Formats: sequence, C-alpha cells, structure tokens
Amino acid sequence: MRHRIGRDLTWAVAGAILAGMVAYSHIVYSEVTVTPNLPYQGVHLSPTDGVFRDPAVPRGDCRQCHISHAETQPQTQTLFAPNDNMLCYSTTGIGGCHINRPSGGAAGYPAQEQDRFPALHPYHGYFEANSGGNRLPGVNNRTRWPGKLIWENSQFSAHYASPSMPRLDGAGRGSCFNCHNAHDGAAPYDQLIRLNGPISGAGFTTAPPEYAMCFSCHSASGPSGLSPESRRIADFYSQSRSRSGHAITATRGAVKQGDKLPCYNCHNAHGSAGSDGLRPNDFLISDQRPGWYGLTNIKNDTVQVRRFCTGCHAYPDLPGSGGQVEGITPKPLPNKQPHRSYEFRHCYDCHGRDYSTPNGNNIHYPS
Repeated sequence: MRHRIGRDLTWAVAGAILAGMVAYSHIVYSEVTVTPNLPYQGVHLSPTDGVFRDPAVPRGDCRQCHISHAETQPQTQTLFAPNDNMLCYSTTGIGGCHINRPSGGAAGYPAQEQDRFPALHPYHGYFEANSGGNRLPGVNNRTRWPGKLIWENSQFSAHYASPSMPRLDGAGRGSCFNCHNAHDGAAPYDQLIRLNGPISGAGFTTAPPEYAMCFSCHSASGPSGLSPESRRIADFYSQSRSRSGHAITATRGAVKQGDKLPCYNCHNAHGSAGSDGLRPNDFLISDQRPGWYGLTNIKNDTVQVRRFCTGCHAYPDLPGSGGQVEGITPKPLPNKQPHRSYEFRHCYDCHGRDYSTPNGNNIHYPS
C-alpha cells in the first residue's frame, strides 16, 4: 500500500509540473529561451488562443502535443506523433492544426493589404491579421499559410521539395522546423527561428538584419546545394546604391527613402495556389496581388512578367491598375514606350535579369 501511495504521489507531482509549465516566466528549450508571458511569444502555449488538439486538456497546455507516459502510445521524443511535418497538420487521430487554407483576416488566404500592421506599429507593413494593430488570434487568421496540399506541391513549393533544405523530415521533405520553432522563436509573430520583420534598410550597406530568416539560406553562407543565383540574393541587398533590394525611392509615411523591399511582399515561403486559386506561381511568388497566377516563367514570358510588375506599378494609360503596397501607392510608370498597357516588351530587357555576379541587375536590384 505504501508503495502504491508513493507511486501515485509521484505521478501526481509529475502531472502537475507538466501541466503548470506555462506558468513559469522562462522555460529553456533546446534552441531558444521561451517567455510565454510576453505578448505574441510562445503562442502555442497561450491559454486563450494556443494549441488545442485534445479537448480533454486545457488549451495551450504542453500535453496538447506531448504525452508524459501512459496516456497513449509514445512516439519520437514523447510526442503524439513523429516529430515531422505531420505533427503540424496531421489529418489522422487527434490531428494537427495547420491543415486547411485560412479563412480569417481581411478575406482569408491570401493575405490582403488590410492584413498588414499599420504605420505606427513596430512591425509596420508585416502581414499579420490585426485590428488596429492588435494581432487577431487563432489559426484561421494566419493568412500566409496556403494549406497542406499547396505546401506539398513539389513543383510550386520549393522549400518542401528541395533536398538542399538544412533539415528534412522523416519522409525526406523540407521540415517546417527549418524556419519555425514550435515553442518560441526570434520573430515574435510566426515563431520563426530568425528575424523576419518590418520594412527596413534605409542607410544600410549590408542586407537588413530584419530579413535574416531568408538570408540565412539565400546568401553565400547558404546550403551548398542551392543554385548560385539563389545563394546570391543577399548580395543584391548589400549595396549602398539607391535601387539595391528593390528599394523605395521616396519617403512616404513610415517608409523611408532607401528602404529595401521585404521578401514577403513578392514571395510566400510556403508555396503558391495562384491568386485565382487555380494556377499556382513558380519561384514561390506570392498569391497576394490580383493577377498573380500562373507566373511560372517570368524570366522569359513577357505577358507573365508584365502582370507581375504591374501588380504594384500602374500602367500610365490604365487607371486603377497597380495597387497600394506597404501603405504607399507607387507612382504610375512613365508615359512612354514601352510602359503602356497595349505595348509588348519584357520588363527585364531594360531593368535586368542578371544573377551571375553580386552586382548584376535583376528584379532584386533593378537597373
């Protein structure tokens, strides 16, 4: 009897410790220090909008993903499922959370201009469903995630399909954990392991540190299996000249002259469904702008590249074309050949398509 009582007490204490972990002010995991009581950090641990896979356990409790001992069959690293992509979006058993295309925010996936943080917010311009600068909680508001089927489309989701990804999951595919940390991360909204922040770069002669998430791979120090042009993207931001990083040419609101355009304005790291939901984009081109669908060969296809560039830059003879981006409305293209809507010339013929050297002119460093 004494042995059974002692054993039950041990189990009770262990369960209390596990259930109460979120109450600690700092919890150290293998990669980062988690601070669940700070705004927007450790969102999976939030008791109000954290992970909720198992209704028998409180929302945000560690047991939503981890088992202790005997509740169910243990898996790799005492998780409900193997520690791979399926943990995030499994459709079997208890299942994951990030399965389907989000339906919240301004209009659901893809993110809209209204889903950016406003000008006075520290992350101004960053895509995050919000109301007056206050983040809208809930997985359906994460409007940069196009869904499991799109992420697993090998043709249009290079980060899933590339064998050069630093971390591969059990199926040999690019792991979510290349970019995300389920417990917490350096970027406060997406639990990214490196910073991916607001528009920045005015006065920088190096790639802005706010874009460290992308440049950790897309630079000379990136994975050796990447193509040379993919490892050179940071070089086009590491310039003092006015156009490097597809820079903003004039100060408007919170945007400063010389600010370099964030990668997320044109790309979605998760893949593409196309703005029409039917014709995906290659090169991880975002679906966010109207007309951005089927952009599979913008380097060589004149029609495609003109749809891409005029997603922001308006034709001079076509009122209503283009659109607001980062809180500013770009000036219309010069009213001369070949910028009119009825003309036919590839944008890169004049503005560059050269990725062969760090000084080459291309869309990241336009002429």
